[in-house]
Amino acid sequence: MVGGLTLTGDRLLGLLALAVLIGLGVRRRLRWMPLHSALALFVGVQLLTTLANAGSWPQGLKFVTIYVLGFAAFCCAAESARTPAGRQSFVIGWIVVGAGLGMIATLSAVWANLSQHLVWGTAIVPPLSLDPMPPRVVFAGVATFPEQNLLSSFLLVPFGLGLWLWHSRWMTAALAAVVFGLVFGFTRAAWLSMAGIVALWCWMERPPWRRVAALGAMLSLALLVQAAVVGASPLEFRILDPIKAGHDRNVSGRVELNKVTIDSWLTRPVVGHGAGSLNRLSIVRPSGKRIEKIWNGNLVLFVLHDSGLIGLGALLWLSVVAWRRGTRVLPLLAIGAGLFFAYQFTHGLWLMYPYVYLGLLAAATDDASEASRPRASRPRPGAP
Repeated sequence: MVGGLTLTGDRLLGLLALAVLIGLGVRRRLRWMPLHSALALFVGVQLLTTLANAGSWPQGLKFVTIYVLGFAAFCCAAESARTPAGRQSFVIGWIVVGAGLGMIATLSAVWANLSQHLVWGTAIVPPLSLDPMPPRVVFAGVATFPEQNLLSSFLLVPFGLGLWLWHSRWMTAALAAVVFGLVFGFTRAAWLSMAGIVALWCWMERPPWRRVAALGAMLSLALLVQAAVVGASPLEFRILDPIKAGHDRNVSGRVELNKVTIDSWLTRPVVGHGAGSLNRLSIVRPSGKRIEKIWNGNLVLFVLHDSGLIGLGALLWLSVVAWRRGTRVLPLLAIGAGLFFAYQFTHGLWLMYPYVYLGLLAAATDDASEASRPRASRPRPGAP
């Protein structure tokens, strides 16, 4: 812990990226692109609104540094992926990392569910309905992430990249590992995002039926293995049971969090309360129990509470720029849309990988990079 800020692995990566960014700036080797300006505006707004609230929320000054680290990670990723060769290595590296994490999450979850003990790389899946099934404890894979939602949203990136670059046996194996990791993440928002990405892939690429069948076999096998080790199908107790019962504890809890967040934001709607200010809020249950340091995973409400309407405006502008640039590389745009949907439930703004993804998007849509690419080496249309 430095200055009250916990130095997790990805924040250490952000510090390394910051050092590299300073070096690039001194040597004037940093290429500035439209997404650089949009993300710099968003980060700048977080800094300014946090400074404006420093008197009432001084802890925001330590939390806002995460956005600076994220911007540094974005810049370094964009520089690393500027050339076709660099971009190819970057993408393959992300797929390999995703496959490794997917395998770790799957094996850990299988072990935990069979032994009924919490092991490293897993987390308990809370019941959603009043009459949960199965009666035994259910464990999700988290691998090196703090929770399964963040692992699942991270895996959406290598999943999408793997679909569009699916051309070899090793890619089939990597994609299968990612699919298993997504299934054993037990995250419904990521499942829906995955389905959306597959639908866009089928519409855009018109893949051969054997490839679609192979993907279906991966998903079916993952669900069957999961049902076998858990004792019931997750499609039943994660989706059907809450619908039948007319009650979803997760949804009810989020509604309660959203109300507290909105009520607090309305007291300072323009500039918000500063980075990480949700930590000072609490929820009081009807029983009188108080829950301190709440966390709202909704991306829009999180930004709105921290930096107000100004911050939300900067986020929307960043989204517009990313969308307009992403239409040139539709696979990356599809992945971004999947992430944005998943982030309405659990966002990753305080992790580095969303900024790394934006860096890849910036590099892939850079006009100069596209123009300088030799015609013979250009990938087929739509590929990252």
